[in-house]
Amino acid sequence: MFGLIVSDPARCDKQRERLSALLHSLDLPLTAFTAESAPLFTPDMPLPAFLRTASAALLQPGQPLPIDDLLTHLSSPDPLPANVLRRYLFLQLSLTPYLRPGRKCTPLDGCFRLGDDLLVVPVTPEDTVDVLLPPGVWTELTGTVHEGRLRCMRGYNEMPVLARENLLLPISINGQSLTQTAQEDTDRLTLHWFQPQKSAACTLADGTHYQVQRIGGEIRLQTDSSRPVHLILHEDGRETLIR
Repeated sequence: MFGLIVSDPARCDKQRERLSALLHSLDLPLTAFTAESAPLFTPDMPLPAFLRTASAALLQPGQPLPIDDLLTHLSSPDPLPANVLRRYLFLQLSLTPYLRPGRKCTPLDGCFRLGDDLLVVPVTPEDTVDVLLPPGVWTELTGTVHEGRLRCMRGYNEMPVLARENLLLPISINGQSLTQTAQEDTDRLTLHWFQPQKSAACTLADGTHYQVQRIGGEIRLQTDSSRPVHLILHEDGRETLIR
């Protein structure tokens, strides 16, 4: 399940109604309430700890956030909580073309992997990131390239999400749509090719297949779909729009 999911074991109708209205006013689409607990959170978390934990939770589809903490932090006049949640919620939704085939979230030492090719590195309580990356070249979705060890200072809105080299990553342009179907993924799609090698491919949940090849100085894109698609190369710290 994708989108913001709220843990509400007590099933309090007034709380749910209040939070639903609050999320709607803040442009934070709600997917569902669940009776399951929110295991990543501890009671009465201060705002900094809540935002660090919530950011990581929103990039693990199906991981619920606690209703009490959401009501407390989103009801304040400070726009920071809503801005941070909105950033990572919409990032999660934009990744649904990649996540939909049922790719698992795998915990690693100091980070976790989405499928085989995306790496998420949560920010520590000291506002730092310090993790040994798996072998190979990893590129943040913002374009910064890393290899070996990733160690730096980071804020709430700077949690690294990294792509493995030669990944062809489909990203939904309309990532905010919770009613988007697998068929609609291909209507508004951008393919990002990170640190490209000779060829790469990806397949969406509806079976639509994309393959890119580098032949000499030419980039070729093949697909069994007639729908429009953009292709962006991420190479050596540069972004190049191919089509």
